[in-house]
Amino acid sequence: MFKKLMMMSWRNVMRNKRRTVITGIAIGVGLASLMFSDALFAGMNAHMIESTTRTWMGDAQIHHEGFRETARISLTIDEPAEVESKLSEDSLVVASTGRLISPASLQSAMEMKPITLMGVNHLTENQISMLEVAIDTGSYLSGDSMEIIIGQKLADDMDLGLGDITVITAAMADSGFASRMFMVSGICNFGSDQYDRYTAYVNIESAESLLGLEGELHEIAIRFYDPMIAMDTNLVFWSTFSADSNKADGWPVLAPQIASMLRMVNVSLAIMAAILFGLVLFGIINSLFMSVYERMYEFGVMKAVGTSKLNITAMVLLEAFWLGVVGSILGAAFGFAIIEYYANVGINFGYITISGVMFDKPLCTILDWSRIWIYPVSTLLFTTLAGIYPGIHAGNLNPSEAMRKSL
Repeated sequence: MFKKLMMMSWRNVMRNKRRTVITGIAIGVGLASLMFSDALFAGMNAHMIESTTRTWMGDAQIHHEGFRETARISLTIDEPAEVESKLSEDSLVVASTGRLISPASLQSAMEMKPITLMGVNHLTENQISMLEVAIDTGSYLSGDSMEIIIGQKLADDMDLGLGDITVITAAMADSGFASRMFMVSGICNFGSDQYDRYTAYVNIESAESLLGLEGELHEIAIRFYDPMIAMDTNLVFWSTFSADSNKADGWPVLAPQIASMLRMVNVSLAIMAAILFGLVLFGIINSLFMSVYERMYEFGVMKAVGTSKLNITAMVLLEAFWLGVVGSILGAAFGFAIIEYYANVGINFGYITISGVMFDKPLCTILDWSRIWIYPVSTLLFTTLAGIYPGIHAGNLNPSEAMRKSL
């Protein structure tokens, strides 16, 4: 019986091919829009995470407890050599690098400006951050004690160029102040005020000597094989490296505004899905009611010859199912095609910054198979459920009234 109902419902759907195609296209456009939106948001999420973690931060960082809140240079990581050794053996970690961080002042022949001094390991820093890639003019650090890299905006503010001499003055860890002369070896451009106007980069050995912190580290930046690992708060990694007075944090903790934006994006997508599914639902209900009213006489005859209410309701439900199949096939085909196209071409939004995240290159869609299958399945389910009300209405028709109204 079910097979017969399936065949009859398909025949009924194909009676009015124009309406079926139009309804299928309407369903398909809604489905394709959801699929494309999901892929676009996935690409935007990936870009925000990459921009946040790959520019400078890394996927996770280790500090002495209280350092992030106070920036006191005396709060250095406990047993930094041992921590780095453990990181090199951890299966989650691809690379790590140690840094010294201190407020300082940069003096040129013209003026003096407050900056953040970054002492970096030139051998490992390029595995974590984009410092080497961001250099516009000059060269990356080579280990020379006189080298300093400054941002383009800082160079413009202080009228500094390659080869110019500068003086860094900073507070030492024990007491007093120390000054040291450096020569500008590189000028970088991250596209961020924080890194281009208020930060200077020197070799970590030079920072150790200036701050009196030989063998110490303020920060260890870490790259995982997948940045999404940092979102798992139950990882043993956090407790392993949050020992003694040290504290390990992932990028969701280090950049809470980005984590909040990702949650907001997911909520926005859920709202959009609810709206589109609602529109599709009412569109299907309207189409099925039109079909029911056109076939009042037919349903009246079926009821008169003994067809049960359940069978008539099931037939209308199956018609909704077939409409969902047609719409899902059309929508999935169009959705996958447009996602694939923009995955290769990307969407150029120009140069914009949102919550400190730069969108300076085309945003490519990302097809996430773990999520994308939900939309065709949900579309088919909701489309089928949309046939419940018209189906019940058709099943409850009075045979004599139905045949009389259709005349």
